[in-house]
Amino acid sequence: MRKILYTFLLVASAMTYAQSKNQPVVLVDGMLASNSLIASDKKNVQSTKVFKTAANLPQNLKSFEGLASNGIISASVKENYYDRISLEGLNQQFKLNAQNTVYFDGQPIKDTTIQVLGNVLEHMEVREKDGQKFLYIFTTPQVSSENALK
Repeated sequence: MRKILYTFLLVASAMTYAQSKNQPVVLVDGMLASNSLIASDKKNVQSTKVFKTAANLPQNLKSFEGLASNGIISASVKENYYDRISLEGLNQQFKLNAQNTVYFDGQPIKDTTIQVLGNVLEHMEVREKDGQKFLYIFTTPQVSSENALK
């Protein structure tokens, strides 16, 4: 019974991780956001545009080309009253070098002047990669097999 439970939890965590990797990046007024923001505040959304590939991104979104592997949803809002912070500021809050690359849903972002909206800041952690610490931001909770067993 224990093996079945372990297998189920392992598969469930892999599926959760795979689903978050296949989601398009969401931008609200040119700032990184999560899909839940658009879904939860529909009355404030003025317009949305979906770009399936980096090839058809408009000039103002070209800086997000590296994040467009699963597409980009660009939304414009009527009122932008959301909390925001730059990736540079987040790095500093975690006592990392301000210009450190930040990983957003597994994708590296080198431009730390990019702003993120507060609704994506619930799932952040510092991870070590090749002996250096980096900030990782996830738009969905990440379940590791270690935590799933506890």
